[in-house]
Amino acid sequence: MNSKKLILSLLSVLMLAALSACGSGKKAGACASDAECTLPGTRCDLEQQLCVCASDEACETGFFCNLAGVCQEKTGCSKSSECEEDSYCDIQTGECRLVDAEPKIGSICSLATHCPFGAVCTGGSCQEGCYDDGDCLLGEICFEGQCGTGNGVCNNNGFCEYGELCTSNLCTTDRRGPYCRGCTQRTSMNPEPCDHPRNFCLINSAELGGFTNFCGIDCSLGQECPNGYGCNGVVILTESVCTFNAQCKCDPNQISFPKATCRIDSTCAPKLPNGQPDPNASNCVVQGAPECNGGQAGGSASCIVRVGSRDGNCTCASDSDCDNGAACVDGVCCGGNVREERQCSVGEGRVSGFCTCATDGDCPRDVCDPSRSACRITGHPCTPGNNDCPPIPCVDGGCLIGQNCAPLQGLSCSEVKGG
Repeated sequence: MNSKKLILSLLSVLMLAALSACGSGKKAGACASDAECTLPGTRCDLEQQLCVCASDEACETGFFCNLAGVCQEKTGCSKSSECEEDSYCDIQTGECRLVDAEPKIGSICSLATHCPFGAVCTGGSCQEGCYDDGDCLLGEICFEGQCGTGNGVCNNNGFCEYGELCTSNLCTTDRRGPYCRGCTQRTSMNPEPCDHPRNFCLINSAELGGFTNFCGIDCSLGQECPNGYGCNGVVILTESVCTFNAQCKCDPNQISFPKATCRIDSTCAPKLPNGQPDPNASNCVVQGAPECNGGQAGGSASCIVRVGSRDGNCTCASDSDCDNGAACVDGVCCGGNVREERQCSVGEGRVSGFCTCATDGDCPRDVCDPSRSACRITGHPCTPGNNDCPPIPCVDGGCLIGQNCAPLQGLSCSEVKGG
């Protein structure tokens, strides 16, 4: 084959290859995965579906692979994305500069993050100073542009010990009230167990040891709580005593029981967790009583027995178990309006409880206590005879009577008091 024929043959091959690429409709360098980018130092940019550089290996001499996956000549820059990893663009000079692995005062920079703690980037170099606490070492504060530390120095309560407030950049003990002091409920002999009408004696449910109740401190007027404490609503239930939900959902005067009767082994005598009689309980509810479940123990129906008796009534399963058009509500027959949103809230280990509220009208009416010049329930200041105690609002089923500083969730009085 002579040289002319050889050239024609090569051209034919190239033309066939070009026609093949055109026929496929696939753009040169197109890809759907890294495996389709076969040149060294390349990868597939899935967003563009094109092979781009992944390292300088894919670029010519004098070029580098920038963060956008483009081979760029090493002549200058306008933004940091055009520079190599661990470097940034010095916009003033148009040069990519390498970030110091261990920056110090005087190191070149473009951002504050290029500088060590206690320094900021000013005029392209790291200089002593700070803009906020994040520029300083942990435990230091940024004060008047400089990082500082010392015993009791602070910028917010989080720098202080539990029970302290950050005031004028110094931690001080909050002495506004008896935080977490043990207490008992108010009595005529001890009308202010927590020293102020709006400091409430709260239930200690966060720990088994320690006081059963502790003092919260008023924050209803926006007072700041010290470190370790948060301002929370103080909620009580209504004054309606209950043993089962129907006593809260139904008109108490229109509650009746199904005809089916039952008998328990011993006289109904509800007791508190300490073994003493429960003075508020009016009934015993014996779940799974055999006489109410076809002679089988452990069924869904219960036997409700009044205090001092052994004989009671089985709970209903449907409206058909009730007379006079009454509805079966939580096992009891109810006439009149049914308020499904109310519940009987019973404490752990107790027989009786109190009804939740659904409207402000369900909450107790507060009155002025002339001996304290404060409202009996909320502790708001009042003048006897002026009827100036405000209504108590119902919030999420509870009656909101105030706000107190108490240990944050996850903390207990023993922890925040160091006991």
